[in-house]
Parts: sequence; structure tokens; C-alpha cells
Amino acid sequence: MKNLYLTLMLVLAVTMLKASPDIYTPELIAPANNATGVFPDAELDWNAVAGDLGLYYEVNLDTTSSFSNPVVFTTDLSNYKMSMLLFGQPYFWRVRAIDNSGSSEWSEPRTFTVINTVTIRRPNENAASVAPNVQIIWQDIYGVSFVDYQLDTTANFNSPMMSITSVANVPTSSQTNASSLHFGQKYFLRMRARHALDTSAWSASRSFTVTNNFALKTPDNGTAGLSPDVEFAWNKIDGLLKYQIRISTDPNITQYEAYNVAPNLVKFSPDTLLFGTTYYWQMAAIHAHDTLLSEIRNFTTIDKVKLTSPSNNSTNVELQPILTWETLTGLVSFQLDIARNSDFTNAFSYTINSGGENTFKVPIHVLDSANVYYWRVRALSSRDTSDYSDTWNFRCVALGIDDVTPLTYGVKVYPSPAANRVNISIKNTFNGNAQVEVYDLLGSRRISEKVNFINGFHKDFGLTELSNGIYMLSIIMDGQRTTTKLIIQK
Repeated sequence: MKNLYLTLMLVLAVTMLKASPDIYTPELIAPANNATGVFPDAELDWNAVAGDLGLYYEVNLDTTSSFSNPVVFTTDLSNYKMSMLLFGQPYFWRVRAIDNSGSSEWSEPRTFTVINTVTIRRPNENAASVAPNVQIIWQDIYGVSFVDYQLDTTANFNSPMMSITSVANVPTSSQTNASSLHFGQKYFLRMRARHALDTSAWSASRSFTVTNNFALKTPDNGTAGLSPDVEFAWNKIDGLLKYQIRISTDPNITQYEAYNVAPNLVKFSPDTLLFGTTYYWQMAAIHAHDTLLSEIRNFTTIDKVKLTSPSNNSTNVELQPILTWETLTGLVSFQLDIARNSDFTNAFSYTINSGGENTFKVPIHVLDSANVYYWRVRALSSRDTSDYSDTWNFRCVALGIDDVTPLTYGVKVYPSPAANRVNISIKNTFNGNAQVEVYDLLGSRRISEKVNFINGFHKDFGLTELSNGIYMLSIIMDGQRTTTKLIIQK
């Protein structure tokens, strides 16, 4: 009886799965018949059909068209997502619908072939001058866990330089970068894909060559007259640990000062250099496995400041002229000297903080009318002091006075240096009152007194309010002024 029961149940099951004329046969949609390059996670899709409650679909997938040993899937949906299909494998598939009344006919079978390998998009075949971290891009692949890229210096991929690198596959970002490839070296590249059940064939290989050229930009070779804070600039090379600027006074750069620069920069100013020096420079592009050197260039730093105005041998210059010279950078200060003689004896000396400034207005009461003055400038950096500029001279304007007044014959103060008092003598026999004023070198009036001259002489003019230093003493009488230097040392 038990065997009879089992037989009846088997007959009933076969009867239930018998094709029913009331259920339409599903129509396959995708992949298209004979499609190639299908991903390992191919989605099988077909048109839904109507049927009784409990309708579902049965999918057969096989590697032969006879479906002699199919893998069977069932689903309530009108599609089914595959997983980890074998690379390069042709597959056959079909679908039928099943409900309580029976099943539809099998759909017409279709076939498709899974992608065989990876398609490389970048670098281009025979690409030249690529970065040592060359970007590798491949066609998006879905249903793959990893891609491997293989690099070698031989087309057979059998040299000691051969390497294989695995990259987690992210289809929306199908790219990676190699690292630390040798400069000037030709490489061969091929790729493959992997998932847990299979590994694809290697792709066709392609070759490329890493750059062997480090292009410098500035300063140009042979440039002269540069400020001591020279800025170096170059073309960027990707994939480095650092740049290194090498600076030397040796044409062969066998010994040098080295300045390391971050790999994201394309210009840099090292420490302030010496004035009037010819330097040789070279750059190194450095990564973990190799170093690329640029050409050697040379340049010369400025040796002295160049004056600009007032022009040399100028006349009718005002008593508070603005002195100017060519702009320099990378400095701490300028030193400017003014004197009545080209030897700069008893010169007035001024320090001008650089800050980009290249002008100086002479303070009031420093210069006298109708006199010739000599001036020069030198530059000071944190490491060095330049030579003095050429010495220029100018003659101050006579303030419109046509006749020589008694004061133009000169004034003398003594002793020099003075302490608390000084005697004042003018080269005439003037008798009467005059205004005597003393100014510091910034033009601030420190003393102003009316004093009496007898035969052009005044004794013991008081200086107790003044500290040690250089001042200007002016005498004003009959509407005219003359000025001389006053040195105080107590």
C-alpha cells in the first residue's frame, strides 16, 4: 500500500506540472541572445505573465543547450540576479511559469557568454612621459571582487622586475595608480579579474614609458641681477615623495646645499643667498625607488644696489629730496649714506627697513642750499651685505636767492663732538639776535632759542637736553637759514 501511495503522489505531481494552456510562456528580454561580454553577476530578465495565486518562475541555467544538468532557480519576480558566473563561459538559459494549475511551456532558450578578461583604457598603448605613479583605468566590471594588474619590463612578464598588485573592484571608480616606477623605464601592463569562484584570463598587454625629463622653469640659465631670495619654479611630476633643490657655487654640483620641497609644490624660495655670487642649481625628483635629476642651470645674484633718482649730477634738487633705487626683495634693510664729500667723511647714515621700500625722503634741515651732496645705498640681508651702489651726487636748489647772503659763507660749531655746551661762529661780523634751532635726524625739533651774536659769535649754547648722537643745528637771521652738523658725545 505504501508503494502505491508514493506512485500516486508522483503521478499527481507530474500532472500538476504539466503544461497548462491557461499560462502564457514567458518571453526572455535580457541578456540578448548570443550576447558577449556579459558580467559575472548578469541579471536574467523576462516578461511577467498572468496566472493563478502562487505563480512563480523556474529558471534553468546550463553550460549546454540540452540542459542536461541545469542549475535550477525559482523566483516570484520576473528577473533573477546571477552571481559569480565563470569568466569566458557560454551559458544557456530558459524560463517557465508555474502556478497551482500547472506550468507554461519553456521559453525559447537563449545563450550568452561571460566577459573573458579586463579591458584596459589607460594608459594608452606606447604612452610616453607618464608619471611614475601612472594612472591605470579599466572598463567598469560588475560582479567582480578584485582586479589584478601585472607590470614588468619585459613583454613576457618573466623578469625579476615583475610585480602583481590586487585592487578591490569598485565599478563606479575603475581606476588605480601604480607607484614608484623607475624613471625612463619602459613597462608592460596587463590585467585580470577575480571573484571567489574564478579568475579571468590576462588581458592583452600594452606598453608605456615613464618620464625621464624634469623640466625647469625659472630662473632661466644665465640670469643675472637676481634678489637674494631667488624663487625656483618647475613643471610638476606626480607620484613623488619630495623634490629637492640643490644649490652650489661648484659648476658640477658635487657639493651643495639641499632644500627638500613638498611634492605638491611647483615653486619655492630657499634661504637667502649671498650677494654678487654665481650659483649653479639642479633639481631632483625623488620617490621610494628612484631619483630623476634635471639639467644644471646657473644664475647670479645682484652685487650692489642700483640708484635711480635724482639722476647723477642733478642740479636744483630740493632740500628734502626723495632718493630712490631699484627694488630688491629678501632683505632686512637698506643703509643710505649722504655726505658733502665722495669719501663720505662725517656722513649722515640712515637705516631703511626693507619691507619692499626703495625710497627715502631726506629729513628737514639736513641739507643746505647751493651745496653738492654725495649719496650711496647698500642692502643687508639675514646672511650678507651687498657692495655699495655707485656714488651719485646732486646740488641742492638755492631757494630762489640770487645774492649771496652773509650766512652762505658758512657756520662752525665747536668743540666737536660737543657735550653740554657748544660755541657757534659764523664767517661774518653779524651783530644782533638770531634764532638757533636743533633737529634730530628724523626732523623733530629738539631746541629752539633766540640768542645774541656779537661779531658773528655766540658762546656756550646749551645742549643739556640732548643725548648722544648726530643732530642738525640751524641759524635763522634776516629771514635766511643755514645748517650744519652737530655731534654730541657726553
